[in-house]
Amino acid sequence: MNIQKKLYTIFGILLFYYLNFPEKLFANTKSFEWQSVGVDNYGNITQWINLLSYEPLNNDSFRMQMKLVEGNKQILGRLDINCRNKDYFLRKRKQMSQRGAWNSLVEGSSFEEIAQFHCKKTDAAPLWGYTSATKYLWDIEKPSYPASSHEGNWLTLYKNSSSEFKYNSNTQKKSDFILAAYFYQKNHSSKNNPYVSRKSDYGWIAVSCKANLSSVFRKINTSNSGEWMAPKPGPIGGGASLIRKAECYQ
Repeated sequence: MNIQKKLYTIFGILLFYYLNFPEKLFANTKSFEWQSVGVDNYGNITQWINLLSYEPLNNDSFRMQMKLVEGNKQILGRLDINCRNKDYFLRKRKQMSQRGAWNSLVEGSSFEEIAQFHCKKTDAAPLWGYTSATKYLWDIEKPSYPASSHEGNWLTLYKNSSSEFKYNSNTQKKSDFILAAYFYQKNHSSKNNPYVSRKSDYGWIAVSCKANLSSVFRKINTSNSGEWMAPKPGPIGGGASLIRKAECYQ
């Protein structure tokens, strides 16, 4: 009888873990989505950020979880971003002091890109270009499918040795802007390296018909829901200005 009770206990424990393990595994997969945000001088990834860990701290700030390489080990940390001051504080795990220096967000850096997405949700949003005057460009419905699968003819607006830009003729004209799918490609080479690298992608753009402004829809990665970015002016002869010329004044 004692042996049977022990066997029943062991069997019950194993059954419990068997039934709960897939759920725990799914929860862990769902809770952590690491995106690389930093590399060293040799191209090795040294920093990752958990895209699903967004946590508001106050009306102007938010926090996200990170992984960092220290020595030969990966350690956990957290990233605090203040959208009003446009700076950040990176703290390693078990490092309780906040006396360290806050660093300015460098334009074009991975941390600044993260801030562009999440500062939109804070009271400091106008400082990032999300103003009431331009709300008609950035507070619009998100696309429900990839721009690459948009039906219509792709029209080349310009093409040269360094770049190419096309847009889909199947545009949507709203009261104040044009919604269009686009394709771009940029070529890059250097004197020391004869190899030409190419960067290309499809995307969505909202082009203002009343000002030299446009907003692009961006995703951090394929599983991210994406956001319309703050409207920015573009160069004359650039993709946005050519779409404006072709579509706004018909």
